[in-house]
Amino acid sequence: MYNNAVCGVSVSGDHYFYVNRLASAGDGRDLRWQRASLECCPPNLVRFMARMPGYIYAQDPDGVVFVNLYVSSETEFEMGGGTLGLSVESEMPWGGRSSITVSAEQALEGTIRLRIPGWARDLPDPEGLYTYADQLEARAAVSVNGRPGDAAPDPLGYVSLTREWRDGDVIEVVLPVEVRRVVADERVHENRGRFAVERGPIVYCCEWPEVAGGNVLDLLFDDGGEMQTRLDADLLGGHPVIDTEARSLTDPSAPAKPVTLTPYHLWANRGAGQMSVWLPRRELAPGDTGPAGGFIFYVNSDYVSEGWRYLEAAPFDQSGGAKWGCFRREVPGARGTAVGTGRQNTADILAVCDEPGSAAYLCASLVLNGIGGWFLPSTDELVLMYEILRTRGLGNFRDVGLADNFTYWASSQVSADMAAHVDFPDLGRVHGDDKDFPRRVRAIRVF
Repeated sequence: MYNNAVCGVSVSGDHYFYVNRLASAGDGRDLRWQRASLECCPPNLVRFMARMPGYIYAQDPDGVVFVNLYVSSETEFEMGGGTLGLSVESEMPWGGRSSITVSAEQALEGTIRLRIPGWARDLPDPEGLYTYADQLEARAAVSVNGRPGDAAPDPLGYVSLTREWRDGDVIEVVLPVEVRRVVADERVHENRGRFAVERGPIVYCCEWPEVAGGNVLDLLFDDGGEMQTRLDADLLGGHPVIDTEARSLTDPSAPAKPVTLTPYHLWANRGAGQMSVWLPRRELAPGDTGPAGGFIFYVNSDYVSEGWRYLEAAPFDQSGGAKWGCFRREVPGARGTAVGTGRQNTADILAVCDEPGSAAYLCASLVLNGIGGWFLPSTDELVLMYEILRTRGLGNFRDVGLADNFTYWASSQVSADMAAHVDFPDLGRVHGDDKDFPRRVRAIRVF
């Protein structure tokens, strides 16, 4: 409710999302739209807002009253032969203190059950898919008329208060609104080595206006880095933000720089740019998901001198059968075979013949999750990509049961007539073949 539903509409109230992404390359496709051919989103939001008050309270057949959400509001219930009124004043979601004042014309015996949210009891989700990486310093507290009570919730997350309620009784609930780091189960491959940040029920993100150069996808955060909350009065009407520091993912030796995290539901209100909810907490390793949604398969130790740190492979083929191109035409250059030469090979090929549908053309034209810069790998890059990813069961190569003819083009030219291709089932053997023969294509990129 605080993160997903309200993210679907702009702060101005007249632009909408159909999909709430957790990361963006900032290519412009994530700007909210005002008019579209499908008209389901704005009515769905209006329907949700109309129904939302029904989620705040509940009552079971035995007359037990449930306070599910702490929202400043007033309501009444029939309890114990009379009418019980509740008036709530709450700081939520930015603060944790809520005061519930009881009104009743006569003393009423009954039970009020107060929900203690999962984030206030070290439980970011009920199934264990996510956990907190840091300790909760404070615990929820409940008092009635100033007297502290037992705030230990039952397995469903509720604290039960059974008593004779009188006019003017005051229940106070204090929830620990703290900055927490959330990590996902290792089986959530895309989030390995990353954390997300919550403050109370609010999910935060890193967005381009708060990052020097706007390059959010190149940030590397420290697991133990300090995170300080402050009120930014200039952020879209004023909101709590979180100040921290981050280093460069592609140049980890560089010093850390200040970074500010903002509430996720506010993103994409200040123009197009990069954004991410899941933030890297360690350097990337082979098998990790890269910024474009592909797979990391090489980490360059000479990144300072060579200007790039990682090789990322596209997660799927760009063609099941494309020509290399330039048949019977020798391309000046395009002879590199080593790791780090595929990008130049591809530039050499396209400078001479950028034939639509050819292997180099398909790679250079690829834009994945808003990120371009792809190229046809050299022979060594291609072999390394397959060896690293295939052993991890990644890459969707679809080579099970094949003994031959599972070959991919490399960008390494052999002659005017021939180019290199790699036969994966044949122990990764490098062959040469006519440039006009169709082979599979898989793009990679450096960053």
